[in-house]
Amino acid sequence: MVETDKLLHFWISFAIAFFKPGLAMIAGVGKEIIDVVTGGVADVYDLAADGLGIFFAVLISPFA
Repeated sequence: MVETDKLLHFWISFAIAFFKPGLAMIAGVGKEIIDVVTGGVADVYDLAADGLGIFFAVLISPFA
């Protein structure tokens, strides 16, 4: 089963990338940087979920 956090990363990245793929990449990496700066841990699987969301959005978006 996929964690809720990963689904959120996927769908939020998908929604942003549907219109602006570059902005979605910046948001995903920025979120992980914020996690590290605030004492958390950057998660490569969060970035993978972001990447998949961006990939699928670009595949179907007439705007990207």
